[in-house]
Amino acid sequence: MAPVPASGDATTDAVVTAAVSALSTGRTGDLDHVFVGGTARMAGAFEAVDTVREVLTILEQQLVVVTLLRDVLDRGLNVAIGAETGMARLADCALVVAPYDVEGEPAGTIGVLGPTRMNYPQALAAVAVVSKRLGRRLSEG
Repeated sequence: MAPVPASGDATTDAVVTAAVSALSTGRTGDLDHVFVGGTARMAGAFEAVDTVREVLTILEQQLVVVTLLRDVLDRGLNVAIGAETGMARLADCALVVAPYDVEGEPAGTIGVLGPTRMNYPQALAAVAVVSKRLGRRLSEG
């Protein structure tokens, strides 16, 4: 797969590059796959060590993450804050998601999980841009 052209935003470029790399690993099968990155940055966003431990434990459980993303999207949400995530252990967190399509078909979801005090406009814009660029890039081949 050819490299993705730079957008000019270092954070967006890093996420798109990581997503394309994760999706290009050649893994096949019926399992849903989750790519998790930025855990060190996330740990710094929370003040309580117990919260960080809970969140990182959840992120290590692929089925839980996939179920969480599907549940949020199935409810027609792009943002789930605290209890809206449907998981008590994520009460101090917020999830911002955007699905992406490949050749017009749903292919996956980009999401940002962070503290409830995150910058929502920035997170919404980031997942929207990354999902559009990733979908377009994967559709192009």
